[in-house]
This record gives sequence, structure tokens and C-alpha cells, in this order.
Amino acid sequence: MQAAAHSDLDGSGQAHVDLLEAIPKLNLAAETPAETLMRMRFQPPQSAAVRMALEAGLFAALEEEHGTTVSAHTLAEKTGYDALLIAPIMRLVTYVGVADEVGENAYTANAMTQLINHPGMSGGEKHHFDLFFPIAARLVEYMHKTGVNQFPKDDTELSPFRYAHNGMHFFDYFDQTPDQRRYFDDYMAIRSVGLATWYETFPMAEVLCPLAKREKDSVLLLDIDGGWGHELSAFNEAHPDVHGRLILQDLPDVIEKVKREAPPKHVECMGYDFFKSQPIKEKGYSRILLDEYVLPETGASIRGSSMDLLMMCFLSGIERTKRQWETLLDKCGLEIVKIWGTRSDYEQVIEAKLKE
Repeated sequence: MQAAAHSDLDGSGQAHVDLLEAIPKLNLAAETPAETLMRMRFQPPQSAAVRMALEAGLFAALEEEHGTTVSAHTLAEKTGYDALLIAPIMRLVTYVGVADEVGENAYTANAMTQLINHPGMSGGEKHHFDLFFPIAARLVEYMHKTGVNQFPKDDTELSPFRYAHNGMHFFDYFDQTPDQRRYFDDYMAIRSVGLATWYETFPMAEVLCPLAKREKDSVLLLDIDGGWGHELSAFNEAHPDVHGRLILQDLPDVIEKVKREAPPKHVECMGYDFFKSQPIKEKGYSRILLDEYVLPETGASIRGSSMDLLMMCFLSGIERTKRQWETLLDKCGLEIVKIWGTRSDYEQVIEAKLKE
């Protein structure tokens, strides 16, 4: 632990990851097995308390007071919820650090309070809680009634998400629940804040752009299944002088929504189903960049491991190890040039090309 803390000088990079991984190991070493199991049992109520606090407006009410002490009774007056309900919620909220407890039924906002009030951060909490907890509540029932259809062969084999959400597919569910669509979109727009972007992890402007030697009317970057075009917009903002067309592709209904509500600047929007033939074809130097998790064979991080399970539950997918990526790309006639990344607990950039 001391060695990990000493190495983590700037709070970033793999040294920071190593410190974060060392902390739970210290916890495990200090706990008895019974205490560890008890801690695991009491993790869901912590998430529930944070979600309830968001919905009740407790974090917003705290932040409005600019760091001054706020009582449970004042929060009750501001939000319309009873102080007897607010107190147990805030005990768990302050335990996990999303606000500070400064006295009996008295609280102040902190940096995490301010952060979770951002639409993207609150959207992330709402997205994960609202979608996953109904699935988690029925996972055992699902296992016994249908078996686990990890890779459904057709529509009759239900994923955990479809089993819990009346047979709806993941993105069809968003069409029926506009609030959940908004939470998801807000979250996706900021989920990598504070981390190196894909075009910094893979030095796109320095490595690929000069090699590509693109003219202004040639395609520089094609983002397939790119949603609202946040990644292309961010790249263009960081490198406005780089030549070449930036093209966003997603399903036609998604692209129409993007064009109607928030068209990204300097980006061409194109409806496209990636199960069909790619309409953009250009000769010359090209690379495929995959901004994805590359799980280690052992000792995977909590974030990567959790995303692996969430991918299975939500989309019947998986996060892959390096070996699994090599196998998949080989079947597609591709090979890995290099895996770029400085942290093992977040997405990395897989640079791939056609096999020679």
C-alpha cells in the first residue's frame, strides 16, 4: 500500500490504478470473512440511497447552500420530503462520500456533491441504477426459467435485459422511455471526463493523419455507431487544422434525431446499419481503431469486470481479453498493430489493419 501510494504522484496513469486496486486488498486483509460478506450484502442500499437522493433533489438543495451547513429539516422544506426519510438516506449518502455529515442530521456539499449534480454524472447514476436493478432483481428467476442465453440465436431467446423489460431490446426501450434516453445520452457525452481521450491515447494527429496524407475532400475519420458524434466533435475541436472529412454513421433513425436536435459541427451524418456493406470505400493507408476494454487474463479491475457483466445483461455482449480480441479480429481478416493505453482499468485503443 505504501509503495503504491508513493508511486501515485499525480493521481493518474497506471500507478493510480495500482493504488486503487491496493485499497480493497487492504480492506479484505483487515476484515473477517463474515465482515466481508456483510459489506457485500449492504452495497445495494448504498446505491439506492444515492439514487433516492438524486430523485428527491437533495444534492441540488445542498449545493445551493454553497458549502454552508444544511439540516435535514431544511432539506425537507426545500424538497418536500419528510426529514425522517431524509435522515436515513443521508446516512448512507455521507457514508459513501457524496456529501459530508457535519453534525446530527446536518450536512454540507462537497466536491462529489457538485460533480453528481452535473447532468452527465447524474445521468450515469440514473442510467445504471434504473436499468440494472430491475434486471438484478430477476436474474435468479431468469436463470431458472429460461437459462442464460448469453448469445441469443434469435428473438425467442431472451437476454437478461429483455426478460426484465417485457421483451424489449435495449435501444427500443429508450424509444419508449424518453427520460432514460436522456440519462444515457447525457452520460455518454461526459463518461470519459478526466481521462485521456481516444485520440490522445492513440496519437491520431501525430501518427495516423500524416501517414494518411489526406486531401480536404478525402475521408479522414469514420465513426461507426457513433451516436451523437461526441467523439468526432471533440477530435475536430482539438485538431481543427487537420484535413479530411469526418463522417458519423449510426442507424438511420438515430441520425435523423441527431440532425434534428443537435447536429455536430464539421461532421457529416450518415444513416448506416453496420451489419450491411460499408458504403464508404477509399483506397490508401487505413487503420481500424477500436476504443474498447482489453481485460487482463487475471486481476481485472472492478470497472472492467463490472462492464463485462453489464454488457452481458444489457446487450448479450462481452468485454474481451487481448487473446479474445486477437481471435475475433483474425476471423475478420485483421491483425492488431498495437494496443495503446496507459491504464488497465479503462478503455484502450486497439489499432488494427488488414492482414498482409
